Amino acid sequence: MKSLTTRYLMACAAIGAATGILLIPAFFVSFAIAATVPLAYAAMAGVWFLGPVVALAVLRRPGAAVLTMLLAGIINVATPAGPGAVLTNLMVGAALELGFLVTLYRVWRPWLFFVTGALFQVYYAISAYTYFNIDDMTTVAQATFFVLLFASTTAFIQIGLVIAKRLIAAGVGRGVAPVPAARPTV
Repeated sequence: MKSLTTRYLMACAAIGAATGILLIPAFFVSFAIAATVPLAYAAMAGVWFLGPVVALAVLRRPGAAVLTMLLAGIINVATPAGPGAVLTNLMVGAALELGFLVTLYRVWRPWLFFVTGALFQVYYAISAYTYFNIDDMTTVAQATFFVLLFASTTAFIQIGLVIAKRLIAAGVGRGVAPVPAARPTV
């Protein structure tokens, strides 16, 4: 299977390690503020998308986001999330992969990153509704929570695409990703 070359695995490992290091403070901050300042948490929730966006945009191979986030999760076990960090990171990586799986990994346009991220955040917001006591918030605070959640996701996906574009220009992914003509335009 061409996807599991040493170069591919090493690229996922490098992106995963960088993502894991980036997410260490994010896990500490999120654990400190999630229950008490949910609006601040919503504003930072998109940071978990950086690693899988970079991995998929640079490598354009099935499993890149999941493998990258698995490694990041292992690094994040030392945070307050503990072993749950692996599950959290895998959840985000797998969710982002789904948009590309639906297209059989043939569409690599930026819009697909944004749509997939937004769909995941809808699922996440619904599943976390009780945890954040959204019912107890004012209508304005509820709306602000969702706006911040989606704005954060959009911003961090855009940042991830910019990072990916620069990594591609620097030659990262050469010999792993398909020919440059099919690369996404960011």
